[in-house]
Amino acid sequence: MADSCHSIGLLPALLDCMILAPRYLPRLAATVGLFTRYGLRDFAQQQGLIDLVPEEAAAAEATNGDGQASRAAAFRKRLVELGPAYVKLGQVLSTRPDLIPEPYIEELQHLQDDVGPVPFADIEQIIQEELGGRISKLFETFDHEPLATASLGQAHKATLRDGRPVVVKVQRPDIRSLLADDMEFFGELAKFLASHTRAGQRVDMVGMVQQLERALADELDYRHEARNMALFRRSLAEFPHLLVPKVVEGYTSERVLTTERIRGIKVSEIPPITRLDRDLTSLADELGKAYLKQIAIDGHFHADPHPGNIFLVLPGQENPQSPSDIAANERRAEPRATVTPIARLEEIAQEEAAPPAPPEEPRLAVIDFGMTARLSPPMRDRIVRLLFDLAENRGDDAGETLIEIGEPVSDFDRIGFIREVAQLIAQNHERAVGEMQAGRVLYDAIGIAYTRGLKMPAELTLLAKTLFSLDTITRSLDPAYNPTEAIRSYTSEIINDRARRDLSPARLFRAFGQTQELVNALPHRIDLITQHMAANDFALKIDAPQMSTLLKGMQKIANRIFTGLVLTGLLIASGLLVNQRPRLATTGFILAAGIALYMVVSILVSDRRRE
Repeated sequence: MADSCHSIGLLPALLDCMILAPRYLPRLAATVGLFTRYGLRDFAQQQGLIDLVPEEAAAAEATNGDGQASRAAAFRKRLVELGPAYVKLGQVLSTRPDLIPEPYIEELQHLQDDVGPVPFADIEQIIQEELGGRISKLFETFDHEPLATASLGQAHKATLRDGRPVVVKVQRPDIRSLLADDMEFFGELAKFLASHTRAGQRVDMVGMVQQLERALADELDYRHEARNMALFRRSLAEFPHLLVPKVVEGYTSERVLTTERIRGIKVSEIPPITRLDRDLTSLADELGKAYLKQIAIDGHFHADPHPGNIFLVLPGQENPQSPSDIAANERRAEPRATVTPIARLEEIAQEEAAPPAPPEEPRLAVIDFGMTARLSPPMRDRIVRLLFDLAENRGDDAGETLIEIGEPVSDFDRIGFIREVAQLIAQNHERAVGEMQAGRVLYDAIGIAYTRGLKMPAELTLLAKTLFSLDTITRSLDPAYNPTEAIRSYTSEIINDRARRDLSPARLFRAFGQTQELVNALPHRIDLITQHMAANDFALKIDAPQMSTLLKGMQKIANRIFTGLVLTGLLIASGLLVNQRPRLATTGFILAAGIALYMVVSILVSDRRRE
């Protein structure tokens, strides 16, 4: 079916395939046109996208600038013009250097905060509807000019009535209705591409869209982001140099999020004089270990650590307190009772916090927790093994772990895949310290999986994007930072901790209890087995899902062999009767020709139908 749709490659063929709803066909042509008009025609051709649209749409050439960089910029601007859903699509594509060229990846990463502002009148109306009061009554001051803009909302500086400086993030008006139809289209398109394109067979398109839908659902309800901030504030409390701002619950709702304001320098804009005055190596190491903890232990990580979300906080600047600072400065005889889940998480964070960092040392602040990701326990264990193999230059083991994580397609080249992954990891270890990039290596491994026929889950791609961004940030702090050393030490620590937990008294006692149950039940089970054997009532059941298909194939082969034998006998008999009974022999030859023609046509038709 897929091949027939591919071979025709026209709009009527799509209607005949009955996979993509007819109302989405113009949008399909427009989406493919995004690639052909902005210098990505080769990408669209390689992935089989051009075959899915009419010839006039596929024939469009790039007309938006002479160089690849200018076309990439025009591509990004066009995505912004098409709306928030396409901005999110661009953000997803920015995580796939295995699919599109590097200049487009770099340009699409600017989609994070390069969106036009919302008029202040709309912002004021949303705040009044959500918080139930006028801005002048709720805040001491409120800056009309946005601090930052994004595809789903924008942030403003403000001051609460008690004098606390805050940042108020407000959702764009009517954003839900704008996204609903686009996301439905992307969902249908992902299913369609999964069946009709080379990329769809090798990339988890449906998983990518589902991941995007989940991320949008969380981002469209700021209460989810508020809880994420509280969770990560607790998770990172053991790292005294990392700061996550606290949520102001009374000023937070579904479409409004108010948090403490961070004053700092974006890690990508640190002045050279600051690097000379301060050693930022320890900050890079602590940030790297914090993300490894999120990935390997918590299974819940901040998936958007781009330079605009991480700030260098220098001593002397007015900034919120971390859980460590609050715990150290707490003077209450009795703790205040908590009444909300977020308040309870803050209380736990203060209880578990490490000793505070010296006040003269710089810190890092992490903001914007709208995009996070979770890993299941089995996936988490495999990723720990993968990171450890990467750090220890165990390429073959890393390849085997990636095969466990992925899903092989029909033409998967296992040997070639493991060989290329091993070469990739070995080459990475031969690089200079400042050139090592764990995220880039993982991206390249995903690219090898794509070409060799191994479909990787969307979670691994998001993890690669997170590590890739983290590499950029740690190099901004310390150009000579070695991520593999941090991975080696931290994953070794995790593996040892898990081994100790497996040998803990509680685990051993549980294993002993399970063994005791097995020993107690064993005599009865052996007695049942021997009774069935004595009564000749012992059967072995084998579940082979492909057995029926195999039997059908063997039956077809047997039928064709039998027909061939009949045809051979008929030809021999007719040949012997040519001299004595010519008419009968001629009839035999005609009958044999008919049978032969029927066999050839039947074989061709059945094979074509199966293709």
